[in-house]
Formats: sequence, structure tokens, C-alpha cells
Amino acid sequence: MQIGFIGLGLMGTPIVLNLRKAGYEVRVWNRTQSKAAAALDRGALWADSIAALAEASDVVITMVTDAAASDAVICGAGGVLHHARSGTILIDMASIAPEASRSIAERAEARGVAMLDAPVTGNPKVAEAGKLGIMVGGSPETLARVRPMLEALSAVIVHAGPSGAGSTLKLVNNLILGVAIEVVAEALVLARKAGIDPDCVRQITSVGGARTGAMETRAARMIAGDFSPHFSADNMHKDLSTATRLADSLGAATPVAGAALDVLRAARAQGKGGQDSAVVYEIIEQLSGLRGPAAAAGR
Repeated sequence: MQIGFIGLGLMGTPIVLNLRKAGYEVRVWNRTQSKAAAALDRGALWADSIAALAEASDVVITMVTDAAASDAVICGAGGVLHHARSGTILIDMASIAPEASRSIAERAEARGVAMLDAPVTGNPKVAEAGKLGIMVGGSPETLARVRPMLEALSAVIVHAGPSGAGSTLKLVNNLILGVAIEVVAEALVLARKAGIDPDCVRQITSVGGARTGAMETRAARMIAGDFSPHFSADNMHKDLSTATRLADSLGAATPVAGAALDVLRAARAQGKGGQDSAVVYEIIEQLSGLRGPAAAAGR
């Protein structure tokens, strides 16, 4: 099976490395060729264009920033669908709106290409370990054809339903994550205001009902002020915005997610969008008088 991979970012590169480790031949393309260095060092092949990649591949995986980028590399002039052979399988791992996934899938089907929307959950270290969660929308028959390949990347694969269902499940997942990160920030700041070392919160929540992945992965980084991006505030804002719009269209209430979205919006307004979504901690500090003019006045 010849695999083509488009999008070598923080998550794309470890995915390609695991495909190579599993013995797959992988051709890669990225807008910035220098970002392909690690993949090429492990035996991936460079494609000079999306067209060349699509023509040589049985499966094409895309993992780009947003719906506009997915549409461009898949459906645009010179994109995957203009050059892929009939019978090719397209797997879009981008985190995009369900309606965007369905639209791309319809255009793919018209060209004889089967598409799966298959966003992932997990950070770069999880990707490196091959322990991602993969949420899949599309036909079960298409999934069965590529399942062994996806198993080389993941700890769990969930088939959520037809086209768009994988993207929908990703939004639900990230709604939980975005709210959890916000609550972790609030808890750590509350502890500080009460005179308790915030690391005590991290330690005690490692057991019991308050245990969360967000606390385990973000608390130490918040305390240390390390907001190097694993999943940026911009990306979390995008996903929570899309999730709340979806909820509104369905008549589902998401009041807590709306509050978390407001804090992310404030982070972006301060130019922090490119930092990790854990940077909401700094916004909660500001609101609590621990950072900025209010903190300076209290000294």
C-alpha cells in the first residue's frame, strides 16, 4: 500500500514516522519542505507536488490547519481529487466542521475516491507513542480497508457513523477538553489565592473523582509558565466556536463551553493565540488580580 501524507506539523510528523516504523512506504508533501526533514531522514519520500503525491498513492492522508486548508489541498486546483486514481482512499485528519467534511466527501465520491474524516485526539508525545484516539466518519467498508494502517497509529479507533460523524465526535471531545483546561486554570489560581501551593492541587487530583487528563497534561505547565504549543489557543478557539455553533443549530445547551470560549477569545485578543491553550491560565490570573495592573497595585 502506497501512502501519501500532506501536512507535517506537530502531529503529522510523528504519524508519518510511525507509518514508516510499521513498514509502509510514505510520500510526503508540505508547504514548507524543511519541515519534512525528520520524515525524510526516516525513509519517507518527498513529492514535488500534491499532484505527484496523489498520482502515486493508494491512500492519501491530509492533516492541515482548518477547513479552508483541507478544501484547498484536496479539492483545489492541483489538489488531491484532480490527480488521484479512482479507488483511492482519502483520509482527512484535520479538525474541521462536520458540514465541511461532508462537502469534501461528496466531491471525492464524484471522482471515485472514498473519504474518511478521521481527526485524532492526543498530543505530540501520544502521537510519537502510536497511542492516538482516532474518530472516524465514513463507510465501515472503507474503514476496514485501512484499519491495519490506522492501528499502527492508535490506541483506539471509534467508528462514529457516516461522513462528518468523525468530525462531530472530535468537536464533542474538544468541548470537554477546552472546558477542562479552563477549570484547571481556575482551580490552580483559586489555590494560590487561598495560600495553597498550586502543585498540591496537581498532586491530590492524581487520584479520586477530580482526576482529569487536562490536569495531568496542563497543570505543571501552567505552574511553570510553559505555554509552548501542543494544541494552540487558536485551534481550541476554532474547535469550541465550531462546537457551540453546532450545538446552537441542534438546540443543545452549552453554557459552560460558552464561558470557556470567552476566556480563549480574551487570550487571542492579547496576542496569545499561538501559545498552548493552557495559556488561559494567564487570563484567569489577570481576572484574579495576580497578573497585570491589578497585581502591581496590590504589591
